Amino acid sequence: NPARITQNGFNAEGYYLEPGSEAENTLAAAHEAAFGEKLKSFTTPAYLDARVYALYNGIPTLCYGPISRNIHGFDEYVSLASVRSVTKTMALFIAEWCGTEPV
Repeated sequence: NPARITQNGFNAEGYYLEPGSEAENTLAAAHEAAFGEKLKSFTTPAYLDARVYALYNGIPTLCYGPISRNIHGFDEYVSLASVRSVTKTMALFIAEWCGTEPV
């Protein structure tokens, strides 16, 4: 009688963006300008909606946000100071990535 294995829960195909993409480099430069320090990169074994754009629409995707703790927990929180810096980072990223026009 061989053992039977039953797997419960949600399973999804993984996504990994090779380091050094143009988008990542642009984001890193914007982050350093806003925060005054280098962007820290890490991989996480979690479900992110960003993978859907990459896997099913061919759109390379980065996930970026404020300094946080206990994400998705009852006591999750983010640093409000980092929210301001992330907002500045995103504005700088968009301006560099998309370009700007005089108004």
